[in-house]
Amino acid sequence: MHLILQHAHMLCNSNRELKNFCRFSTNLTDNNLSPTIASASSSITTTEFKSSNETLPIIETIKKYAGEASWRQTYSISEVGEDFANRHCYFELIGPNGHYYNKAIRVFVCYWGEYLNYDWHSHEAEEIYYILGGKALFKTKTMTKVLKANDTQFHKSWESHATEILDEPLLALVIWRGNGLDKLAQID
Repeated sequence: MHLILQHAHMLCNSNRELKNFCRFSTNLTDNNLSPTIASASSSITTTEFKSSNETLPIIETIKKYAGEASWRQTYSISEVGEDFANRHCYFELIGPNGHYYNKAIRVFVCYWGEYLNYDWHSHEAEEIYYILGGKALFKTKTMTKVLKANDTQFHKSWESHATEILDEPLLALVIWRGNGLDKLAQID
């Protein structure tokens, strides 16, 4: 996990949007989380994500150490359906419940399989997506745009947003800050 943390730290220091959104140190307390799997977590090691020069090193590191991550599901099958639940997963790299403890931010590594529809949802914490690999259509009530590797998307507190994963799986860093770090997203 430490190499994934180092790569995330380098990305956050080299990308202007990420650097402006949050700063974090690699000098964090290791929570010593046990590895866990989710339905989709095994797909990560075999997926060839379309990446950029900036994102390829962290993708390769995530794939190499995927078996050490504490993979989770955000929603129940009744909330999002069986297909979504089986082809989406994440692990919290940094945060109150993450591999590395921090009470001021949460950094997630998130995976969605191709052609998934991440329905309208919101949360109190402010959020920035940083696309590591793949591409997706991001929507808010005021904009729609396709993001690919090295692109970012900011969401304000309680701003409803949705994502349509296109013809390739998506891998992203998702960073939260501000109020509401103790809660997860909810379907609107």
